Amino acid sequence: MGVALLILGFIWGSSFILMKVALFDTQGQPLFPALDVAMGRIAIAGFALLPLAAIHRKHLNRNTLPWLILVGGIGNLLPAYLFTTAQIHIPSSVAGMLNALTPMFTFLLGVALFGTQIRRLQVIGLVVGLIGAAVLAFQPGVGASLNPTTTWGAGLVVLATACYGLSVNLIRNKLGHIPAAAAASLSLGLMSVPACAVALTGPGMSLATTHPDGMRGVIAVVVLAVVGTGLALIAFNRIIQKTNALFASTVTYIIPLFATMWGWLDDEPLTSLHLVGGAVVLIGVYLVSQGGK
Repeated sequence: MGVALLILGFIWGSSFILMKVALFDTQGQPLFPALDVAMGRIAIAGFALLPLAAIHRKHLNRNTLPWLILVGGIGNLLPAYLFTTAQIHIPSSVAGMLNALTPMFTFLLGVALFGTQIRRLQVIGLVVGLIGAAVLAFQPGVGASLNPTTTWGAGLVVLATACYGLSVNLIRNKLGHIPAAAAASLSLGLMSVPACAVALTGPGMSLATTHPDGMRGVIAVVVLAVVGTGLALIAFNRIIQKTNALFASTVTYIIPLFATMWGWLDDEPLTSLHLVGGAVVLIGVYLVSQGGK
């Protein structure tokens, strides 16, 4: 499961730079609206997984429907919009780093709502991983300066991580009896129709054909949807079901490593503190995995 977690971290760590490509053109000017990017991402992901949803349609019943709607809405639709809106105000690398708060919300909501039992070593691992993420986020040249705009953007990411934390616990505790592919395809499928309706009414469709960087942005959204949302969610749900919600959520401690890498390739600075923070993050993930055995 460790290798799968690393691959998933790479995929989701790359999603922030893809959102940036969809939101801004090559000159750094706004391209697609945040709402269009988010709804397009969910709509394409849902339709891409329709064959899987058809195969697993027997798992869509009165017992699973409420939880699938909650997971699709709170775990996918709402965070997608929160992240694209946030990245208008803060750098993509910072958004990826702040995403490391997800395990903390997974832990707190799991204990508060589902009576999750957490061992001491897991708590230590969470704290260590969070320290590593903080080292990555708050250093010269990387973190955004504190002002109302960037604070608002960071707050949106924090809210998105809280949504993820709740969704992870719901998948583990309410949908753990159905296949991972069923949970991902059905929850996304239920959200794809309203997401598509919103996306088709926005200006994104015309910008895709009229703006010089329109197709570049469309390709970013498609890759983000199919790989970074649809396929990644199947893998993530599988990890949740095979291990536990807290261990699965530690993928968000790995995401900053790759978010930082893409930031460096996009001419953002890479310092020795990045390497230190990255090493601390991996130690935290290791401690959590050992504590859950």
